Amino acid sequence: MSSASDPEAARRLYFPELETGDGQTLHLPAGAAEIKLNADATRVVPQLLADYGYQRAFIFSSRTLNQKTDVIDRLAAALGPRLVGRSDRVGEHAPVKNVLAAIQEVEASDADVLVTVGGGSVMDFGKFVQLGITEGVRTHDDLRALRIDQEPKLDQRPRLRQITIPTTFSLSEWTAAGTPVDDETGKKIILRIPDGVGRAIVYDPSIVAQTPRHLALVTAVRGLDHAVNSVLSTRPNGLCTDLCLQAIRQFAAGIPLLAGGDVETAIPLLQRASFLAGMCQLSVPHGFSHFMVHVFAPWAHVGHSETACVMMLAQARWLRGHDDPRIEQVAAAMGRPGDPLDVIVRDLLEVCDLPTTVRELGVDPQRLDDVVPLAWAHPYVTYHNLRPIRTAADISTILASVAG
Repeated sequence: MSSASDPEAARRLYFPELETGDGQTLHLPAGAAEIKLNADATRVVPQLLADYGYQRAFIFSSRTLNQKTDVIDRLAAALGPRLVGRSDRVGEHAPVKNVLAAIQEVEASDADVLVTVGGGSVMDFGKFVQLGITEGVRTHDDLRALRIDQEPKLDQRPRLRQITIPTTFSLSEWTAAGTPVDDETGKKIILRIPDGVGRAIVYDPSIVAQTPRHLALVTAVRGLDHAVNSVLSTRPNGLCTDLCLQAIRQFAAGIPLLAGGDVETAIPLLQRASFLAGMCQLSVPHGFSHFMVHVFAPWAHVGHSETACVMMLAQARWLRGHDDPRIEQVAAAMGRPGDPLDVIVRDLLEVCDLPTTVRELGVDPQRLDDVVPLAWAHPYVTYHNLRPIRTAADISTILASVAG
């Protein structure tokens, strides 16, 4: 689907045009009932199960968290006889074959709630299992039939839900959508999951302290990029702007602290920032840097959050000299009023020893011409940008600014 040739389809699937007088809407995340900040998951999760009436919990986690820390063992012990299964067989980007196996495993356990502990892949995995069980998915074709471009009629009352314990800061816990990798075709499947956000989201700083420093940093930058995109949206929402400016302040304060080793101070700041920015993700359209990650990362076989560092800088450079007061608001929220936003972003990345160029991502800049057609064909990369992206040559210019 091309952003240039099929704009109507892009509008229908993302943000339809508003009629005059429709006002502004804050779309609350689908399915979230409560948020626990600065929580101890071993105390909070058993209480949540009791409050919601769940008796049979199944834990999904990352392999690293399960095998190299005691986090999952301690949570399992806290759940006691209410734990009916646990698995770390998630895999990078949640391959469909793993999702199908997990659906059967969860159904065999007769679980009535999922508990997901991990980053974006783990949290998304829980959403896919929830969708698969609700819709009776058994095969690759069953799941493909649920792609959003098929506009499926989904059951709006899922058979089971999840409690989510994020260990990163890229805001995956706040989206009722995800993209498992179809291991038979190598392509991602875009899915929307009714009530896909966790019924409860539990922010436990002690668990996030186990996350490798580099992973925590790059996901925090990705969370910051989401917040910046919300403020600089082509269809801004006043409440989202206020919330995300506060999120930007906390991301901008917390990221250098985390890079400097002050984990105890940084993690609660970054978790609050994730909460504030995450609340707004589905209420305003985002631009180039958000969606270019989904094009560039799989094309280059590099991490999504590492890519977000570079694309955030590329977008800021594209906006240099563009006349909009919100750009200055973002600069001020990052603690440097009056400075160019791209310089602020570059300095933040360099202080944290994070990538600022595609070369630092391990990609030869000579290859950039190959990804431009993929970006141009994406329905959203060029669709909602504060400074319009009108041609494929514009995309080339943006990428050249971070070639290295």
